[in-house]
Amino acid sequence: MPAFSNIDSPQLFWILAFISAFFIGFSKSGISGAGILAIPLMACIFPPKESTGILLPMLIMGDIIGVYFYRQHTQWKHILRALPWAFVGIIAGWLFMKYSDISQADFKKYIGVVVIVMLIVGEWFNRTSDEKTRHIPHSWYFAAIIGVTGGITTMTANAAGPVFAIYLLSLGLPKENFIGTTAWIFFILNTSKVLFSWELGFITEETLVFNAGMIPALIIGSLVGVKTVKYIKNNTFSILVKIFAILAAGYLIFK
Repeated sequence: MPAFSNIDSPQLFWILAFISAFFIGFSKSGISGAGILAIPLMACIFPPKESTGILLPMLIMGDIIGVYFYRQHTQWKHILRALPWAFVGIIAGWLFMKYSDISQADFKKYIGVVVIVMLIVGEWFNRTSDEKTRHIPHSWYFAAIIGVTGGITTMTANAAGPVFAIYLLSLGLPKENFIGTTAWIFFILNTSKVLFSWELGFITEETLVFNAGMIPALIIGSLVGVKTVKYIKNNTFSILVKIFAILAAGYLIFK
């Protein structure tokens, strides 16, 4: 058990850690957004700084597994449209964390509000009968807004899942394409954040040792996620993703 844990009981520590890793794996290869269930558990067993550093490598491992299982379903045109803007957002988020006087907790509340607004806008895109409005999610400027917002959110809170979920749901992607595209987006973004997180002191040798021990739980969660998705219809999948996005936004706002 790591020395920086908040919990004295080794048994409880490993149970909560295993459950957290399971949900991360499940969200990466199954129901996107389910990883939000791991965030409060991680906050219980680790201080905020260590929790952030531990979470990122676990997310990357989950991304790798998701990329493997859904590698034939990736929609690269949507990734390439948003990705350059996401890198702009990551740099902006890093600069904010390094130099801003606004607390990270307050900033997460703003992010939560933005996610709620984007969910409402995304739902409007899906329900409107106006062809010009329905075309907006396919535009470069919508991808730019999503990319910058997602980049800032992923750098500051590891919580860009709802942002990119809104993007891909607005495009009307089937569940397999949604998961395959999401896996690649976050694999690229999360790996690009490693050096920034190391420089900020979030990732250390000790946190990486703990991450290695969580690989079995991540794999189990991913396998369960793959099996679960096969039995879920596209409409049900979209509803579940939206529910988890709302939960994520609520957690950021009211934490």
